[in-house]
Amino acid sequence: MARGHSVARLRSTGVTSGRAERRSETPRTAQVDRRDRFGGIEGNEILTSVAAVVLTALLAAEGYTIVNMHGLVTAHMFIGMALIPPVLLKLGSTGYRFARYYSGSRTYRAKGPPLLPLRLLAPVLVASTIVVLVTGVLLLAAGHKSDTVLLVHQASFVVLAVVLVVHFLAYVPRVFRSLLTDWGAARRQAVPGAGLRAMLLAAAVGGGAALALALLPVMTAWHGRH
Repeated sequence: MARGHSVARLRSTGVTSGRAERRSETPRTAQVDRRDRFGGIEGNEILTSVAAVVLTALLAAEGYTIVNMHGLVTAHMFIGMALIPPVLLKLGSTGYRFARYYSGSRTYRAKGPPLLPLRLLAPVLVASTIVVLVTGVLLLAAGHKSDTVLLVHQASFVVLAVVLVVHFLAYVPRVFRSLLTDWGAARRQAVPGAGLRAMLLAAAVGGGAALALALLPVMTAWHGRH
């Protein structure tokens, strides 16, 4: 009889401890699942890479308009406005990685920071990009040329172009690998969050196009005054 009671107590204790363990692990498991649903660090890298490809294409087109600025002023402004949401998306994805790394996230720490030269160039790249966009918006809002703002706009674009070439050449292999990973993940579902990444990218590209189209009359008017 005593032995039966001992077995019963052990079973009840095991059940109770098992339930306690499940309760204690549930929040952590749910948290991990939520992070994994968005692809974690791999998903962030893929989103950054795809945004970089879109920005590279738009910036290349923007650079082409500079060759014939007098004939392509409207196109230059149109592409400039269309750049704003994709730039925000890229800054958001890289800023998120920056925040996670310096807040002590284990996975982001394990991934490691970019090479030191690229880390030193990053603030210059971000600052020149912001200055180019802000001065472009100011020129459009003014409705006419402003020599000071135009000079700052042109100088910051030159800085951006130089830094961007270095940045692009350094990251081309990683971007290529990330895009292949995302294409493979669409079939294998190896990296969750492909749908969310596609939605964010579509929102950025579509939002940029909508913003540029909404301001097209203003661009045309500015083009007529210059």
